[in-house]
Amino acid sequence: MFSGLLAKLTKRKSLRTDFMLSLLLAMVPAFLISLSFDYYFVYTQNMRSLRMEAESKMVRVANTLKKPIWQYDIEFLEKYAAILVDDHDLTSVIIFDERGREVVRQESPPSSKEIKGIHWALNREIVLDDEKIGILVINFNNSEIRTLTRQMILSDILVILAVLFTVWSVIWFLIMRYVLSPLKMMRNSFHGISEGDYSQRVILEGDNELAPIVKEFNAMVDQVELRENALRESEVKYRNLVESPSDIIFTTDIENRLVFINHNYEKWTGIERTTFLGHFFSELFTDSTEVIFAEMDSLFDKDNDTLYEQELLTKDGTTIPVELNFSIQHDSNNEAIGVIGIARDIGNRRKAEKELRKYEQMVASVTDYMLLIDRDYTVQAVNSAYLESVAVNRQDLIGSQIQSVFKDGDFQENFQPYFETCLQGTNSKHHALLSLDGTPPKYMAMTFYAIFEEDDAISGVMVHLRDVTEQKKLEAMLQQSQKMEAIGTLAGGIAHDFNNIIGGIIGYAEMIEIFGTDATPKLQERIEHVLKGAYRAKDLVQQILTFSRNSERKNKSLDLDLMAKDVMRFLRASIPSTIEIAIFDHCEGASVWADETSIHQILMNLCANAAHAMQDGGGKLSVALSIENVGSVTAEKIHIKVLGDYVKLSVKDSGTGIDASEIERIFEPFYTTKKIGEGTGMGLAVVHGIVNSLYGAVTVESKPGAGSTFSVYLPQLDLGKDDENQSVILKDEIPSGKGCILFIDDETELVDFSTEILEHLGYEVVSKSNSIDARATFLADPMRFDLVIADQTMPNITGMDLAKKFLEVRKDIPIILCTGYSEPNLEKDAIELGVKRFVKKPFGVMRLAEIVSQEIAS
Repeated sequence: MFSGLLAKLTKRKSLRTDFMLSLLLAMVPAFLISLSFDYYFVYTQNMRSLRMEAESKMVRVANTLKKPIWQYDIEFLEKYAAILVDDHDLTSVIIFDERGREVVRQESPPSSKEIKGIHWALNREIVLDDEKIGILVINFNNSEIRTLTRQMILSDILVILAVLFTVWSVIWFLIMRYVLSPLKMMRNSFHGISEGDYSQRVILEGDNELAPIVKEFNAMVDQVELRENALRESEVKYRNLVESPSDIIFTTDIENRLVFINHNYEKWTGIERTTFLGHFFSELFTDSTEVIFAEMDSLFDKDNDTLYEQELLTKDGTTIPVELNFSIQHDSNNEAIGVIGIARDIGNRRKAEKELRKYEQMVASVTDYMLLIDRDYTVQAVNSAYLESVAVNRQDLIGSQIQSVFKDGDFQENFQPYFETCLQGTNSKHHALLSLDGTPPKYMAMTFYAIFEEDDAISGVMVHLRDVTEQKKLEAMLQQSQKMEAIGTLAGGIAHDFNNIIGGIIGYAEMIEIFGTDATPKLQERIEHVLKGAYRAKDLVQQILTFSRNSERKNKSLDLDLMAKDVMRFLRASIPSTIEIAIFDHCEGASVWADETSIHQILMNLCANAAHAMQDGGGKLSVALSIENVGSVTAEKIHIKVLGDYVKLSVKDSGTGIDASEIERIFEPFYTTKKIGEGTGMGLAVVHGIVNSLYGAVTVESKPGAGSTFSVYLPQLDLGKDDENQSVILKDEIPSGKGCILFIDDETELVDFSTEILEHLGYEVVSKSNSIDARATFLADPMRFDLVIADQTMPNITGMDLAKKFLEVRKDIPIILCTGYSEPNLEKDAIELGVKRFVKKPFGVMRLAEIVSQEIAS
């Protein structure tokens, strides 16, 4: 409005009228400003008074409400709040209890809520005896202050108008007399200059007070002309500077509307830059306007530069990731007039960051430990796997010395030499048992990698640690398994030959016992001793085979009394003579449901450990067997769930004993107090596992220097008592028969014994100790033979191969396959092939006679 009125005034020819009207118009803002200041000070003073009164009122109300709130007098609180909101300065009163629950809320009548003005809330804690019992919240308004202020302003307006009119009149008179007349003469000269023609100068006739002004004005015009030329040159340089970079540069006004944007915008997006001039610059990007404006508002508040990532829209609908750098533009008065922004393409950087995040995720997902250490042994970085394993905060570890991670001696022995080697440029590897940050010892595979800078200088070392404890355990188990497999193979070879030897002894001894009619009583007694020893040797070989092979274990009724004594006799040879062995006499009813191999393992491991504890100075090894009734107290102590009678096997030694701290871990796998090479730490763990599988328990009592006692509890098996019937082999009970038998075995004594007994029983025997000769004999006349008895393990051709060849020629030929040692599946394979019977060596006269009689009869 003012610009239009001034435009009309400039068309007037009277300078006086123009000046006075302009002065009048200039006084209008002065009037408004004066009025505004007056309103501000009056209003501020009133508001200050009102706020002080409000604070005072809050204190009074809070003191008044202490007792009602403490007594929870809701009725009084509601009435008092209703009285308070009748005050025009209050809009609402809210009272909360000590837990923050609203107790009373009163608001002013609806007509009062429509009053315009400033509303604010004050809250105050209500405290009684230094204890918070509630919260008071009161909302105030300044409606009355506004009314009072308006009344005061109306009176001030009249005073200000009178003063301004007086001033305007005086100025009008003076200007007319001393200024406007001379200026009228200068008007024409100024007009040309105002049009931009700096070649013109003001020419004033006469030499009065305006002459110096005119002179200075002309000099100023000269300077302006020079600056205008410099400005044009600067503008050219500025445009070259703005348009040359690869970034997008733009400016906005104070309302965030786009004022300028360089040509790079068109190059990047394919959109003409004039399209968005005058629009909000946020329309250039994909993000919402609110987000961009919020960023801009925070920029003006903080008055500093900021970075902000956005997606720039292109003409084809794709986006370009950019980084926005905003800076505030100021005018000559240091007032903010807008923003200058630079958009930089960060597409390549995001790709690099994306790749970097992939590697970071790869490192984060690795379960191995990784530490970055500089040349001064300071930890620079560590992955999450290590922190989770040792339960240490990252900030506590970063910057610390790596020496603090290791126990005494581990750093100098297992870390520092390999670290120093790596600093020389050679990667190194090492395996060691380490305890990191106080955690339990673990076997670690450590690899040291040198970290190179751009100038190939080594700045530090990346240490990669892998927990190979389980691998070590598996290796130990594999080695133990390989040992047992080797023992099994060796035992199998020994058993084959040993069974053949025992077979001959049993065979000839039984022949003497049965057919030696002239034997004296003394000779008969000696033969019985020979047979008894041979049978025990047979059982012992079978036990060795069972223990050394990984065969399926089948539980059955076992007399622990007899088994324990047999095992102790077997162990006597392997225990040093400096150790005395004391074994129980007899234990009635010590029957358990288990397999022989498991019982052997229990006894052998416990006795071997006891002997080891006494290996230096000797001592006494005691084995006891008893029946014990386990009640609730004992069951809870030894961790047994089922109450009842148990067979208790105790192994006691007088050795060095076990420390209390070691007893807690004595049954853990691979835990051992023995030196390297003396044990694997699996013996007691195996005992514990076997006993648990048999629903029993194992306990240990020990003190250092006082020996140890291991007790095994196994559920008792009630078998009852059967009468012992001793079978007496009589000559008349041995079955005889007729038929032709082909007997094949590479052991000459077995061939001779078997041939003699079978011929004695009435059979025709063709015996062969060579498998090739036996095959040729059978193939020459297959129908001659009624039965074939063949050993499995023979040179050249095995018993299975002979049986296969014989059955191809004659399917109905009965074949008996004998072996002193065989693989677990050999019997099954033989039966499937067509072999009638699979017999284990050694066998005696009665067993051989029964088998031959049954097969020929069938």
